[in-house]
Amino acid sequence: MAREIVSEVCDIVAERGARLVGAGIVGVVKKTGRMANRKSVITIEGGLYEHYRIFRNYLHSCVWEMLGSELSENVIIEYSHGGSGAGSVFLAASQTHF
Repeated sequence: MAREIVSEVCDIVAERGARLVGAGIVGVVKKTGRMANRKSVITIEGGLYEHYRIFRNYLHSCVWEMLGSELSENVIIEYSHGGSGAGSVFLAASQTHF
C-alpha cells in the first residue's frame, strides 16, 4: 500500500515538473516568435530528462498540448550531453547575425 502511494506521489511530482518546464519552453519559443515559420531545437541537460522516460513523455505531451499538433512539430526537444557551457555557446551562436 505504501509503495503505491509513494509511486503515485512521484508520478504527480514528475508530471507537475514536466508541465512547468514545458510552459517555460513554450513561453520562450512564443516570445522569440519562431514558432510558425521555422523549427526550434531546445536542448535539455540533466539526468531527469535523460533517465526518467515518464518525465520526458510528460514534457513532450505538455508542449504538444500547449501548442497543438501543427505548431508542436516545429519545436524539437533534445538531450544535450555538453552541459551548461555548451548551452551558453548555443545561445550566443543563435543570436549571431551573418
